[in-house]
Amino acid sequence: MDIATLIGILVSQVPVAVKDSRQDPDKARLLIQAEGEGEPVDEQEEAIPIDQALMAFTAEPGINVRYSNQGTHITFEDFLLFSFGKADINPGGLAFLEKMAALIQKIPYPVRVEGHTDNVPIHTVRYPSNWELSIARAVSVVKYFAESGRINPQRLSAVGDGQTRPLVPNDSPANRTRNRRVEIVLATEGKS
Repeated sequence: MDIATLIGILVSQVPVAVKDSRQDPDKARLLIQAEGEGEPVDEQEEAIPIDQALMAFTAEPGINVRYSNQGTHITFEDFLLFSFGKADINPGGLAFLEKMAALIQKIPYPVRVEGHTDNVPIHTVRYPSNWELSIARAVSVVKYFAESGRINPQRLSAVGDGQTRPLVPNDSPANRTRNRRVEIVLATEGKS
């Protein structure tokens, strides 16, 4: 299955079932179901690893997918969702989160949303520090997922890490941009 077909599946809301592959227990597999039919197609032919499904999202600048012992991390720079120093999701961010919710809805694992900032201090009435901004951004994403009715709130959690977990040193504008991010962590590892 090519990536264009996969993107069409994500956008068209074709039902997707999730199953751990016994041949590859460390990676969850998405089994595409034919539209209108309840049975998944043959796993040997159509099993799609989560990393392949997420390729549709990594085509955009500012989005990265990585794997750790905690699970699958989908990282996107803050400009995709938020205006500078804000935690209200912008219209383009809502469209992105809608596609992300459609995928996450089909995956049965816990979802942790982490907010991160750079090391430039923020001092506003609403956000006295980077701690408040980072948690407000994570909560905005969690609330969107829950309130849109797409993801069970019991699966969701929000974490604000402020500036404490930079990806790169905060020594240039480009690096600070990379550190201002939201991560969606799908706890796929260690599940059976």
